[in-house]
Amino acid sequence: MLLLFGGARNRAAAQVSVQVSYQTFYNELEPYGNWIDYPEYGYVWRPDLGAGFRPYSTNGHWVFTNDYGWMWVSNYDWGWAPFHYGRWFYDEYYGWLWMPGYEWSPAWVCWRTGGNYYGWAPLGPQFSISVNLSFGRYNPPSNYWCFVDRRYIASPRIYDYCVGVQRNTTIINNTTIINNYHRERNVFVTGGPGRREAERYSRSPIRSASVRDAGRPGRTGFRNNEVAVYRPRVNRDNNRYAPGRVERFNRDQRNNLADNRPGGENGNRRFNNNMERRGDNGRGFQDRRQQQERMMRERNNDANNRRQFNDRRQQQEQMMRGRNNEADNRRQFEERRQQQERVMRERNNEANNRRQFNDRRQQQERMMRERNNEANNRRQFEERRQQQERMMRERNNEANNRRQFEVRRQQQERVMRERQQRPQFERRGGQDQESQPRDIGAGRGGFGGFRGRQPQQPQPQAQQSPQQGGDRGEKGQGRGGWRRNG
Repeated sequence: MLLLFGGARNRAAAQVSVQVSYQTFYNELEPYGNWIDYPEYGYVWRPDLGAGFRPYSTNGHWVFTNDYGWMWVSNYDWGWAPFHYGRWFYDEYYGWLWMPGYEWSPAWVCWRTGGNYYGWAPLGPQFSISVNLSFGRYNPPSNYWCFVDRRYIASPRIYDYCVGVQRNTTIINNTTIINNYHRERNVFVTGGPGRREAERYSRSPIRSASVRDAGRPGRTGFRNNEVAVYRPRVNRDNNRYAPGRVERFNRDQRNNLADNRPGGENGNRRFNNNMERRGDNGRGFQDRRQQQERMMRERNNDANNRRQFNDRRQQQEQMMRGRNNEADNRRQFEERRQQQERVMRERNNEANNRRQFNDRRQQQERMMRERNNEANNRRQFEERRQQQERMMRERNNEANNRRQFEVRRQQQERVMRERQQRPQFERRGGQDQESQPRDIGAGRGGFGGFRGRQPQQPQPQAQQSPQQGGDRGEKGQGRGGWRRNG
């Protein structure tokens, strides 16, 4: 039993600016199949293909994308719609039918793994996504599943490796659900096996493709590791739209086909109900049964012929695609190798440029530091020299000031001594003049003592300093003295 757990607060946003309605589905798919007014689901579409058609199996392959993981890339011209919108379901009478939907997804499938197999099955109309956080359960029937060896999950010819449907029940009992549903960029993603795990089993790298929007409906393109798909936003209000041609649902033929299938409780129960309700006798039933069997044989023959023709055509197309894919793979590998080498060269050049730039920058910084250090040293040396010169000038100025101060002090002392000596001389001179007679005939004062006397012969004496001479004057050894006018 599949347990779905997912929160979808917002519906998927439009992938491109184009906005369409169900009428686009009705018009675009009408050339490739029939629209049927189905009682349970409204207008459903049946592709005009043989009984061998199986959705997400024939004429397509899986591609791992960067944004959404595994994405189904169909080679049908109409594959852009039924494999990415809506739901598929199987009807015993009509075969595989598609019910439109408004939300885009890379693939509306569920996944299984185990026993060296990967498997997937279409999500039927019973599967729904709640707007709010909710739980849901969905268990696809066994004939819905397609199983392949894990090695071939990314093969472009994956249909060639699908296991027969008759083995599905056994494989289902030995596998488990891959329950990793989530929303990626507001798109519901059904998960699937991890890329690294798939590479480990396939023993080859799996390239991750990018997804871009195609401008109009058509076949999904896959080239140069890029998927181009038409994925418009679909309106929810589609009640007023309808297909141009609608096939009425044939309930009687559908029930008769189910009733006449050999074995099974449903066939016997419906057969008995029809017999009781209609009151048919054994002969009428036999006629109807033979007619139905003849119709079924003719229908099966036509279906087998179409299937064989389609199988041969698909086989040829697959061979051509395989060859083209191999050539593309070789070319892409060579381009990838050259691109990697170019990237490596560019990285090495960038690394060398960065290293050289860093070396030059460090060298310039080192030179700048050395220049700054030299400038600082010169500035400091100049400052020290100027400081020393200033100190020398200050010392010289201080010495000069002290010397000048000493000279002035000595000069002042000498002047003071002379001033002190001058009054003493004047006092002594006055005393001598009063004690001696005046020279009446002299008209003016002078040293009269020296005029009236004969000069004495000076006695030889030892030469004395002015201080000593001053002392002798004070002691009265000088005879003349100062004379004053009367």
